[in-house]
Amino acid sequence: MRHGFRMSVGADPDGTKKVNTAFADFAQTYALPDGVRRSLNVALDELLANELSHGTAGLGRGSLTVEVELDQESVTVTITDDGPQFDPLSQAAPDTTLSVEDRPIGGLGIHLVRELMDEVRYERRDDHNVVILVKRLQDVV
Repeated sequence: MRHGFRMSVGADPDGTKKVNTAFADFAQTYALPDGVRRSLNVALDELLANELSHGTAGLGRGSLTVEVELDQESVTVTITDDGPQFDPLSQAAPDTTLSVEDRPIGGLGIHLVRELMDEVRYERRDDHNVVILVKRLQDVV
């Protein structure tokens, strides 16, 4: 049996907080393992904050929708927005061996998302950016 929710937050600067609140309620209701919960919270924070501050910046409007689906094996989160085309996965991974002072700004958030998730994909569908995150429920600490 599948469970889930869908919510739209538009270009609302408080959108990340609203999604995290809804996700926390969902995670509690379906007793998601703490490791899954933490990993998805970090990933949602990173991706939504970037989208809401950069993807729709200057537009004054925009749609951003988050869909969460839980089945017996995994949690899948799909983030869809109508901002300018941008594939966050096309960015090179940051050189984490460099000191903070020598490292260029940017890229660390998506690197963290890649490390935390079991699967991360980007698609461009009908003039929308779509990022799909998958976190398996088994083997979670």
